[in-house]
Amino acid sequence: MDSDHAEQTVTRINNYLQQQLWFDFEVSEYQKGRLVVIGSIDTTVSHNVEIWFKDIAFVSLPMEWKTDTSAPPLSLIEGVEAVEISSRFQVEVGHHIFRFSPEDYAPQFGCLIGAREIGFQVVK
Repeated sequence: MDSDHAEQTVTRINNYLQQQLWFDFEVSEYQKGRLVVIGSIDTTVSHNVEIWFKDIAFVSLPMEWKTDTSAPPLSLIEGVEAVEISSRFQVEVGHHIFRFSPEDYAPQFGCLIGAREIGFQVVK
């Protein structure tokens, strides 16, 4: 997946997520290089969206978090910051760095995922 396609996917995900006041997220599955994060207003009942990442280089995030959707909750990190994170986690070229912005954490904290691909599915 090239950077333009990754950025377009992140934009589509944010457009969907920002239709709600908040979203609760949790890691639902990690298996064979595929990470699935589910999200909804209340994950104890069911979930509304599945966001998946493929060909994972690293993951640095809590298993569950809440996000205020008044600002885009997901971003594609680029430039100097992406190079610094890639160096710190020894990420190979071709991976993208994605960041969820959780509530109740310091502003510089982010739920980071290094992966080659991202996708999502609205499930309800």
